[in-house]
Amino acid sequence: MAAASTAAALAFLFLWQTTTQVYPVTKFEDKLKEVCANPRLPMLEYRGVESFFQYLTNPDDDHCYSWVEFGGEKIPIASQSEKECTDEVRKTKYICFNEEYEMTLDPCLVYSFAKDADNQFERDMQMFSCEVHAFDHERVTEAEHVQRSEFWREHAWNIAEFPYDKPEEGGSVERRRSLEYITTALSHTGRQIKFLKSDMEGREWILLKQVIANFQNLDVRQIGVRLHIPVTVNQKSGETRHQYFAKLFQVFQGLQCAGYKYVMGRAVRYYKGSLRIPEMGNKTYFPAYEVNWVKIL
Repeated sequence: MAAASTAAALAFLFLWQTTTQVYPVTKFEDKLKEVCANPRLPMLEYRGVESFFQYLTNPDDDHCYSWVEFGGEKIPIASQSEKECTDEVRKTKYICFNEEYEMTLDPCLVYSFAKDADNQFERDMQMFSCEVHAFDHERVTEAEHVQRSEFWREHAWNIAEFPYDKPEEGGSVERRRSLEYITTALSHTGRQIKFLKSDMEGREWILLKQVIANFQNLDVRQIGVRLHIPVTVNQKSGETRHQYFAKLFQVFQGLQCAGYKYVMGRAVRYYKGSLRIPEMGNKTYFPAYEVNWVKIL
């Protein structure tokens, strides 16, 4: 058993070294300093935990004058009022259809991380004549790459800061890939990505950091993700909670500096638990939000 573990560790180290020689790791903190040295939008200032939630709950509702809904389904919950049930949407993604984003013009390239079981978003995108690439190592099990239709491909990849294969029980591996690796491997370098969607739980923060770390060579026009904040923040001490949200807030700062305007935020109400923030008089928030950014062109 020890020999097998050592062999796996050596294989992991070899793969990490060989891949990073081709795809060097760009530290998010370094890229954040670079992009915020000359911000495209006014720099955001972190003034404590309340800054995080003030940003999250105050999108610019006026920027996008046209929205189109893709995928998703209503989910009635017995304990909810009729109004709450009407507002409750699962998996729906909204795309800003302002003229400058040219969503009705070809070519249309869409990335979808963590596809849903019903594939409705991907189906909607291909019916809209978009080339859609879905990334989900848990659901794409037939092969590393699967061609669903002429314009719809799926990949058994998960997002990471650098490309490597993570060994799992049973001898399988989780293929973790950086955004630079993905775009290079798919011959998408230099292409415009009209919409980047994510329903990952936890790794969406890594994906957003990857967008910022690669902002110079990736032209992502719109981002729609489900952001998760674990309810375990309730158990953290004041200083630890402050440091935790300061780290997350750096993602908001990086997106702002790179020219992404926060235009929509919707609480996901069917998640259990709530976030209790002592620094804000024990005010409570939902543990997940559907959020959208658009690139200022």
